[in-house]
Amino acid sequence: MYDRERRQFGQNFLVDPEVIRGIVDDVDPLPEGTVIEIGPGAAALTEPLCSRAGRVVAIEIDPKWADKLPRKVGGGANLVVVNQDALRVDLDAWFDPFPGHLKPALCGNLPYNRASAILIRFLPHIAKFRHFVFMVQWEVAKRVCATPGGRAYGSLTVIVANYANAEIRLKIGPDSFRPRPRVHSGTFRLVARETPFVTDPLFPWFVRAAFRQKRKTLRNSLLMTFAVPDVDAAIAHCELLQGTRAEELSLETFAALFHFLKPRIDAFQIVPSKDDEILED
Repeated sequence: MYDRERRQFGQNFLVDPEVIRGIVDDVDPLPEGTVIEIGPGAAALTEPLCSRAGRVVAIEIDPKWADKLPRKVGGGANLVVVNQDALRVDLDAWFDPFPGHLKPALCGNLPYNRASAILIRFLPHIAKFRHFVFMVQWEVAKRVCATPGGRAYGSLTVIVANYANAEIRLKIGPDSFRPRPRVHSGTFRLVARETPFVTDPLFPWFVRAAFRQKRKTLRNSLLMTFAVPDVDAAIAHCELLQGTRAEELSLETFAALFHFLKPRIDAFQIVPSKDDEILED
C-alpha cells in the first residue's frame, strides 16, 4: 500500500513515534486553535494533532486517504477533511478564528516532488498563521534555513527569508519512514516577519535572475537580463566587487540591488510566468 501511494504522490509515510511527537510539539497545537495539515496521508500526525487542537483541517489530495482519515482518527468533531490539492485549495474559510482569536498553524509532511511549490504557494500568506512547521527532504530544509556564503544558500533561501525567520528543528533518518527513502529528511519552522522585507511581487523573479548561473558571478547572471551599464551601476551602488557571487549576498543587499534596478524592470514590463512559482537553485 505505502509503495503504491508513494509512486503516485511522492510521499513517504512517517512511522517513528518519537519523531511524530517532536513534530507535533513544534506545531504546538492549542485547545482553542486550528491546525491546517497538508498531506496527512495515513494520519501519523493528524491523530495526535486532533487530540490537542481545537480543530484540525486536513488537506489531502488522494480521495482514498481522505476517505480513511475520519476512521483513522476516530471521527472526532474537530477534524475537517478537505479532499483537494494543496496548490489549489482556498483556505480563506479556515482563517476565521476558531473557537477563540488565534491564528492557525500550518504543518505537513510535504511530498518530496512538490515541497518547494507548496512552500512558495503559502509563503505570501504566512502572516495569517502562527507559524509553519514542514517536513521535507534534508537538502531542501538546509536550503530554506541556510546563511549567506554556504553551498545550500540559494534563491529559495532568500525568498523565504523575505517573508519569515527560518529555523531547522529535526534531522530525520530513512528508518523513520515507510517505504524507506534513500535520503534523510528534516523539519523546519517559519515565523512571519512583521512585514515582508520587500513587498514588490517582482522581487522573487529578480532573486531567481540573480541565481540563474550560480557557479558564475552575480554580474554575469544579471547580464542575462539587464544591460551592462545598469548592472555595473547597481554593483557599484551596493559597493560590491565585480567577482561577487549571488550566494554571498544578504537579503538586505538583494533588496538594495532590486530597488536600484527596479526602474529597468518596469521599463521591460516583465510579467512573471507560472514557471516562476517553483524555485530550483
